[in-house]
Amino acid sequence: MTSVLKTSCDCLLASGLYLGDSSIVGRLQWVPEGRGADAKAVGNTADLDDESGLTSQLSHDQTDTPPPKGAKLSAIVQIDQENFWLASNGSYVGPTAICKEILKVKPSCSLSNPAVEPAPSDFATVLQMLCVLTEECVTPGYSSRKSFFSMEKNKPPCFKVQHRLFEACANRLHRLVGIFLPLQVTVTHAMFHADDLFSYKLWPLTKERHCAELLALKPSHWLCPMPTYDLTNDLLIPSTSHRCLQGAIMEIHFTLSHWSIVTTRCDVYSGLIWLICILVLPVASTAAGMKRKLPLHLDIEEKPAKKGAHA
Repeated sequence: MTSVLKTSCDCLLASGLYLGDSSIVGRLQWVPEGRGADAKAVGNTADLDDESGLTSQLSHDQTDTPPPKGAKLSAIVQIDQENFWLASNGSYVGPTAICKEILKVKPSCSLSNPAVEPAPSDFATVLQMLCVLTEECVTPGYSSRKSFFSMEKNKPPCFKVQHRLFEACANRLHRLVGIFLPLQVTVTHAMFHADDLFSYKLWPLTKERHCAELLALKPSHWLCPMPTYDLTNDLLIPSTSHRCLQGAIMEIHFTLSHWSIVTTRCDVYSGLIWLICILVLPVASTAAGMKRKLPLHLDIEEKPAKKGAHA
């Protein structure tokens, strides 16, 4: 396990965008995007070459607008067991105040310290670099929402990332996921047939009654599988995402975006998943609750319990 993490750390460090490297801040800058009224208030306006910088998206509460391309930051983390919503459909069970329809679903999770060397010492730097980066992109007079970082008392510090499950067809043509691994992996919509596990037809749902709501999006939106790869570099099947990811140690690549929300006068930061590579599978936890005691000897002569009796 240690050798796997060490190899991953070395590769990420060589990439120049590893958050465990404290010198990363000097290689990044925020770039305003969009036509928001406060565009000049957000950091440096210089252009960046080859997607080597962070991006900022200004919007009037239009936080569903796909963020522009930005630097693909990386870290080695463990998915928090409790704050896990990376199931294939974000554990959508119906309209809520936060997510009023399945189109708004964004599977997410909190990421914490892997607690396996050499990653633990790097994670403190990861959090520090993210704090520095978010503090460099603020809107004067605006407050900062705490949804990106989680610093709850008596709980390990975490930061949150999410996946955009749906994308309007007009925003992207014929390309679903483009990822660089030790071998080049390119997945296109042409590869996903009607009976494919990644298709609308067979996409796993928390509640089957939402199938019609999901299929209604097919003419206007791409269904985007989360770019997650297992220990053999195979794309993770949607139905296995929960058991393979919750508690797993992984290498994650993500972009960091910023929105200034005019109506609430607050700054919002969002980590959007670009690639996940599982490094260590989660350890199965024992089921909580009462355990049924089993007899050491089964007496076959014992009479069956009377009807209506309770065990």
